[in-house]
Amino acid sequence: MRKWSMVSVMALVLLPLGVSGGRGGAEEGEGDGPSLTVYSGNIALVRRDVPRVLSSGPQTVRIDGLPTNLDPSSLVVLNGEITLLGAHGFRSYQDVASGPGASIDLDLDVASRVEALELAFLTAGLSWSAAYSMVVARDDESARVEGYATVSNNSGAAYSDAEFQLLAGTIRRGGGGRYEADAISGLRALESAAQAPQMQQAAFGDYHVYTLSTPISLRSGESRRIRLMGAATAKTEKLYTLSQAVAYHRQSPEPVTSPVVVSYRVERSEGSELGEVPLPGGQVRIMQRDDEGRIKLLGIATISNTPKAEDLRLSTGYAFDIVATRTQTDYERPAGNVYESAWRVELRNRSDEDVRVRVIEQLSGDWSIVESSHRSEKISAGAALFLLDVPAGGATTLEYRVSVKS
Repeated sequence: MRKWSMVSVMALVLLPLGVSGGRGGAEEGEGDGPSLTVYSGNIALVRRDVPRVLSSGPQTVRIDGLPTNLDPSSLVVLNGEITLLGAHGFRSYQDVASGPGASIDLDLDVASRVEALELAFLTAGLSWSAAYSMVVARDDESARVEGYATVSNNSGAAYSDAEFQLLAGTIRRGGGGRYEADAISGLRALESAAQAPQMQQAAFGDYHVYTLSTPISLRSGESRRIRLMGAATAKTEKLYTLSQAVAYHRQSPEPVTSPVVVSYRVERSEGSELGEVPLPGGQVRIMQRDDEGRIKLLGIATISNTPKAEDLRLSTGYAFDIVATRTQTDYERPAGNVYESAWRVELRNRSDEDVRVRVIEQLSGDWSIVESSHRSEKISAGAALFLLDVPAGGATTLEYRVSVKS
């Protein structure tokens, strides 16, 4: 069996951040590619080291190659020897060769000589999302799963040769200063994690971080799709479910025909190939080959951020050949707050395969199943489950009576 590989995800590219001299006038310089931590909420944290010899004393430097969607209030200098006194003169420009960019002037107080300026800032316009493809085997008992990350750059700058981390999880956005402080603290932790050899996916606080060790480049306005994880085989189970609310407190004059939902349960038990991987939220495109081997789309489902060892439940739509009709066959009110009703649920299977349908009757109040043609299971305070086997080309009927005290 192939080993699950979480291909470390990306590195973005920033125009080299140039520094121009003001007071203290030094030459322009370029540093290594930046390190970016991109969140799913259209924001990124960028860290950039700019080689630059700065002598002690107050001075002003101009930083070029910034994104036009930079939040100037978020910019911090990480050097312990440097105090950022102020920032001004933020301006956008259009470079013929490299495209859009921005610059800003920084007033600095340098306590002792440094050879590089370490900057960090937040910018809007950078985001990422995860998407998955799942190819289900013809017997519906297993599936191959692959994952991809798409990064979009609308920040107003090009990025080149940058280390790139994707953070999966929901972070607090309100409160301005609190968010920025948390982001800068997170950057330092991510830098340490990225230095570990073979590090591809790591937990960071209540989040998960996916790192690409190989730098990539991303132009302004460009999106890029990168493999997030290799193919993995998982056990699956095809499910047919009819779930409806029971109107116990009133009479229902006419039968109601309802669709049966088709879904797949994807097993991700601890220690399994797929179960060991935390999955960022995203769309799952579920496909299957027909009798001639042609791939077909069964449906598109959405998953939320899913920790390891948690199963997935993916709905693909409604069954075409399975029809359900619910009929209220009796209604009584033996007391002012007690209701009793009888129901018949008929399932008709027009396909050429036997199926099992999970019938979930949603109930409220103090309820109990008085009698039933099939065994019932109380799966929660508000639901009873019946399992009905429906033969190919045939029908199965569930009849039950429920008493509810409201």
